[in-house]
Amino acid sequence: MKLDEITKKEIIELLKQSSKPLNFNQILYLSGIEKKVLRKTLRTLIIEGKIIKFKNGKYAPCEVLDLVIGTVDGHPDGYAFLIPEDKELEDVFIPPKKLNGAVHGDKVTARIVEFRGKKEAHVIKVIERGFKRVVGRIEKSKYFAYVIPYEKKFFYDIYIPNKYAKKLKDDDVVICEIIKYPEKGKNPEGKIKKVLGNLYDKGIENKIVLAKYDLRINFPKSVKKEVKETADFYFKNAGERTDFTRLFTVTIDGEDARDFDDAISIEKTNGGYILYVHIADVAHYVRPGTNIDKEAYNRATSVYFPEFAIPMLPEKLSNEQCSLMPNVERLAMTVKIEYDKVGNRKKTSFYQSIIKSDYRLTYNYVNDLIDGKEETDDENLKYLVDVSKELTDKLIKKRKRIGMIDFDLPEATFIFDDDGNLIDIVPFERKFSHRIIENFMIEANEAVAEYLEEHIDISVFRVHDYPDAKKVKEFNKMCQFFGIDVLMPDEITPEMIQKIAEKVKESKYGYVLGSMLVRTMQKALYSIDNIGHFGLASESYTHFTSPIRRYPDLLVHRILKTLLFRYDYKINKEYLGKAADHCSNMEQNAESAEREIHQYKKLKFLLENRDKVYDAFINRISSNGFFIFIEKLLLTGFVHISSLDNDYYVVDIETNTIFGKASGKKYRVGDFVKVKVDKVNFDYLEADFILVE
Repeated sequence: MKLDEITKKEIIELLKQSSKPLNFNQILYLSGIEKKVLRKTLRTLIIEGKIIKFKNGKYAPCEVLDLVIGTVDGHPDGYAFLIPEDKELEDVFIPPKKLNGAVHGDKVTARIVEFRGKKEAHVIKVIERGFKRVVGRIEKSKYFAYVIPYEKKFFYDIYIPNKYAKKLKDDDVVICEIIKYPEKGKNPEGKIKKVLGNLYDKGIENKIVLAKYDLRINFPKSVKKEVKETADFYFKNAGERTDFTRLFTVTIDGEDARDFDDAISIEKTNGGYILYVHIADVAHYVRPGTNIDKEAYNRATSVYFPEFAIPMLPEKLSNEQCSLMPNVERLAMTVKIEYDKVGNRKKTSFYQSIIKSDYRLTYNYVNDLIDGKEETDDENLKYLVDVSKELTDKLIKKRKRIGMIDFDLPEATFIFDDDGNLIDIVPFERKFSHRIIENFMIEANEAVAEYLEEHIDISVFRVHDYPDAKKVKEFNKMCQFFGIDVLMPDEITPEMIQKIAEKVKESKYGYVLGSMLVRTMQKALYSIDNIGHFGLASESYTHFTSPIRRYPDLLVHRILKTLLFRYDYKINKEYLGKAADHCSNMEQNAESAEREIHQYKKLKFLLENRDKVYDAFINRISSNGFFIFIEKLLLTGFVHISSLDNDYYVVDIETNTIFGKASGKKYRVGDFVKVKVDKVNFDYLEADFILVE
């Protein structure tokens, strides 16, 4: 039974007009709505935060009660902030005693009050619980146990009664279901759903992050069965295709890549260039409404751990049937882009194609060809690399001119031995070969977005809003502490942010300041409303080039096929809007999981190499010490003031300095120091360091 929006409005209006809250029977009598429909509608309105149900069973509209709906953002020290759903409202502090049983992640209704001249939020009611289960570590007592959650913002330990705790041991890592939430000063109560292992087991961090972010490696049997039954059939029944198998075509990926969803071909003409971007035709194999499609939608993205990937599609598709492997025919969607001599797009054409890749190239090999460290006798390959470099140079100049921001921040590369032991962490080096593929994919994505926007009323866009001016101003102030003079622009434009990014990149603190600058930016999202992409300085942008690992790309392929190749995919605005929101949320979930597993690996590496000395620099002063950044590990840690035992040290927050009273020794933001690890806290994923003189 689909709820009628008119029925919902009718109930809200009825409650607004009443001089007092009404119970269920009163609403039933006054509205004349059928009993089952009314019960379901009231429940939906509560979840949506439109009305509130009091403990006496009566209902009232939130608007009349002057209540704000939002999400609780907890702090480890026991207080929290209310993040209002209405983005025009500011976040509001919630004192510990006014949480009313709410915990981090809960959706709540709250009243905003004034206390000593400052605004506070007092939680009135929890609408929906953010955490129904947690992953954590066991601390055992004789008659009960506690779960210490691996979520520092969830600031309660969870009490486990003896009937659930008997077989548990200290430092067991568990999935715990919450059966009672905090009330009247009592901790929440839970029961153990699964023991994942012990904190010191090899690879336990992978299990923790998989469970915490609800990531599943294996696919349901129904999905595997469906893939097995349909993949070969769809390949043999490819439909009308343009044959591009005679085009010289290559894939360029990382050394360890297993799914190749993009390939390129290129020609130089008298008037400019012709670029072919071939993308795996995943939409041909993954049809709407199938078990494969439902599972791909739920996952929405592939997730990458240092040792393995959690793919969006089963291996039969991602690594075989859809993967553009060399020397085999594969189905593709091809974007043919014609350029003038300076790299401006003149014409774009789209094809359902069949291709055959000639080489599976790696970034390192292509870069060595460019630098002359490698040679090849294949004239076609020489030609492709030379022309690709030539066009990429022109595209980079063009994009720099319009203001595309290139933060170029390194990522950590984890190196394992044959037994799976982590033996080193090094910053990933971005080479020109990466820029070739990045720029060609940006061109294809932008060309597709522009075409769809011109020819159809509804599509899925990749959008990136303007940064918060307040955050940019705070960033500029931080740059001054590092001795870098960055002027605050009168108007925030991509060109201005690009200039700031280039200035901080040239400094010896490039990674830290670049990361801080990234945090001033809004998050890029998927949306059916095109507001442009600030970071790329693009008026119209989408994701088209990675349908093996991103569901939005698959949606865009379906829209394009409907427009051009007589497919009958129903382009439904409501569905696309929900899908865009879902994919944005799942992308953020994946990014959080990847960030967390990297932190685990780094901390374990520190413990296993505890005598190693690292070069670091101070990146922030706090009231009880200073934070340091280790560039080799791309890791932030903390040096507590109590570990500086050769003098009495005083913190001066105004000047971002710590100085010794007797010696006059100073520690400032930007100073380089040598450190080694002191202790690691896996509950909070933090590390403390000591200085090495």
